Amino acid sequence: MKINPLILILIVCTFFSCNNDSNEKNTGLDKTVLKGCVIGRDSDTLLLVKSIGDARSETIAKIPIYNWEFYYEFKTDTIEAYDLIFKEEHDDGGWMPMRFFSEKDTIRITLHSMEEFSENKLIGGKLNFEYSYFFNNISKPYQKNLDKVYKMFDSISYDKMNSRAYNRVVKKLKSSNTHEQNVVIYKEMNDLKKNNLHRSDLGKQIDSLVDIAQNKYLISKYNYIKKNPSIVSYSLLIDDIMGLEYNKVPKEKVILALNDLKKVYPNHPYTKLGENLWIGYTELKSGGQYINFSAPDINGISYELKPIVEANDIVLLDLWATWCGPCIARSRLIRPIYEKYKDKGFEILGVAGEHKNLDAYSEFMAKEQWPWLNLIELDKKNKIWEKYNVMNGGGGMFLIDKSGEILAVDPSAEEVEAILKEKLETNTLKV
Repeated sequence: MKINPLILILIVCTFFSCNNDSNEKNTGLDKTVLKGCVIGRDSDTLLLVKSIGDARSETIAKIPIYNWEFYYEFKTDTIEAYDLIFKEEHDDGGWMPMRFFSEKDTIRITLHSMEEFSENKLIGGKLNFEYSYFFNNISKPYQKNLDKVYKMFDSISYDKMNSRAYNRVVKKLKSSNTHEQNVVIYKEMNDLKKNNLHRSDLGKQIDSLVDIAQNKYLISKYNYIKKNPSIVSYSLLIDDIMGLEYNKVPKEKVILALNDLKKVYPNHPYTKLGENLWIGYTELKSGGQYINFSAPDINGISYELKPIVEANDIVLLDLWATWCGPCIARSRLIRPIYEKYKDKGFEILGVAGEHKNLDAYSEFMAKEQWPWLNLIELDKKNKIWEKYNVMNGGGGMFLIDKSGEILAVDPSAEEVEAILKEKLETNTLKV
């Protein structure tokens, strides 16, 4: 009988590389050692990134995969959550990260295709054992419940779940050719979602079933966090706080869990991060107050936001990055409005969130030559992104008046101009 060579390789990989070898001693390790294999796919690279990081700009390492196996070791003084991401999935714009915790141990990881993600395995270390328990007993059943809901509607096309207005916007997006056009269209889509106008009646029925499954999952998740105040639970909570603007996690559960975990881990980086993110979420809304910070320009000269706000009638704080196409598009759309109102009390302060060095920033600015003051946030040194709770993206825009009140968050160029026309031109007429 002939054996398929690929099947033989997978059998060898499964039974030798991915099993926990009881003869290997892990005691005394001063580093995290990753040993793993890949089953059911021909990927060649894994990206290693902190779970709170952005794989687009903060990849710690690119781990090669040879003969369906990978190996990597690193040292860290703090135990926290990390993610492994298949590079080709990331390049395609959709990925499912495999989480682990940086314990000083040998951690064995078995990775499957995206379709078989629930079959992934994680062995090695107390916290990784704990996370595996959560994954297999809480997260995995939730995903299975979601799959059941979606399978009920497999035969229904995507457009049938959306409202006519939303489908019109989707059609516009498909024919769009530039980031500038996309920014405007995405704003339309988000506005429809915020006003609950994006779904058809059928889509609302499906969403209600998804909500039932999600609510059941959140009850189990936060019961787990309460009973297990560990770094695993803290990482799960941080995930939720970073996405509070979009997810449906009850805010009272979040703040209770945060207060509990802060007491257990007062000096862990997650505590300061959680505090900053929570303040950013609760304060940085229309009607709220901006958060002050200082950052240097390209020449190393430090500037503080507060004096700039107080010296102008309205300031647009523009957090962006050279690798963030939509951020750049939003700034370009604002430029003609800046030229129109810059002598009427309007100012822009840009802050570029860059990583490792300023080569990309220098090259970009030499071409773009934005006329307003731009500061640098290199490697999150001043924690501006977490203070403004935009760690899930390249940046954000905040329109602030002289008193420090936030007038709008991520406004479109048209919305900025409308506010400036109302506030500044009215003031000019009164004078």
